Amino acid sequence: MTMSRPSRSTVEAVLSHLDTIPTAESQSFELWIPQHLTLGGQVARADVAMAVILDKILGMGYEPDGFAEAEGGRVYRYRVMT
Repeated sequence: MTMSRPSRSTVEAVLSHLDTIPTAESQSFELWIPQHLTLGGQVARADVAMAVILDKILGMGYEPDGFAEAEGGRVYRYRVMT
């Protein structure tokens, strides 16, 4: 499952999208992360935004599996923890 690819979004929208991933069926997934994110209505530093997002992903039982640069952001790959 992939998201649309806007260059701006909110951390809250990314977290909401994660709730739609059928974790019981997925060994891996890709996640679009825009280069400009806000958190709580404020511009979010990339490291802070990714820490919040990664915390949720780790809690879902997945781990990072690389990323690819793209116009307006990055596509991150995650796989079931081994």
